[in-house]
Amino acid sequence: MKKKMGFWLLTVSVLFITACANWELKERCEKTNWFEYSQTVAFQGKYLEEDAFIKECKGVDRTSAVQLDLGFKQGREKMCQYDEIHARGKEGTPVFFKFCDGLEMNRMKQLFAQGLEFYCTAEAGYSFAKKGKVYQNLCNPQQEKAFLPGYYRGRKEYLTSYMGELQTRLSEVKTLEASYAITAADLQREYSTLPDNAKDCSSKMVYNETTKESESQYVCEEAFYIRSRRDHLWSEMDKIRSKLYVVRNDWKTTEANIAQTQRDLNEMP
Repeated sequence: MKKKMGFWLLTVSVLFITACANWELKERCEKTNWFEYSQTVAFQGKYLEEDAFIKECKGVDRTSAVQLDLGFKQGREKMCQYDEIHARGKEGTPVFFKFCDGLEMNRMKQLFAQGLEFYCTAEAGYSFAKKGKVYQNLCNPQQEKAFLPGYYRGRKEYLTSYMGELQTRLSEVKTLEASYAITAADLQREYSTLPDNAKDCSSKMVYNETTKESESQYVCEEAFYIRSRRDHLWSEMDKIRSKLYVVRNDWKTTEANIAQTQRDLNEMP
């Protein structure tokens, strides 16, 4: 009986994790402002069908086609203005000229290059990198001689600080996970050891199908306090499994971020 109960709980846990992953994706999709998100996609120089997150949300039927289309068009229009092109050069933000059919190509490139003259300096490179932004090879080789030393200095400072934050976060997540795991184990242990032979017996009036009359019978049912406790434990186990799923995902994500940050630091010149 106990082995069957353990196998059943394991099966339920696996199904729960699968359902959680699907539910988490649906929730993220439902909370997304698709108008703003599709503007960002346009700013990145991608078409909507190229974006992985949009594909995932379409797979679970959690997108707004109207908002995606409107946001993408507005994002493209906002980027494709001469003043905006110049401003993006000053910020070190790429411009995707293929989206700007209505503008003169030579003028766009000239304005963008003028903006880059403000961006491609040692001071701007340091400030840009210190904010955690990543250089996208926009400066020409001559400009990079001034830009890159400042950029690398700011980038190293940012990554070192970020690594410290990630390690602190990982320590907190591990502590929280351990606490949840203990609680989950305690709940499952009590649930598995609840007696299955505790009965409440009493005389009750029961309808007899044969005689078509109600008659007094001695009826035994699972004890109320056991049934009530089992329902309560199951509810608490459900809650703690949800918390464990979230915190373990956070653990995995934080470790991946630490590994990536370390690789970035190792690659610094």
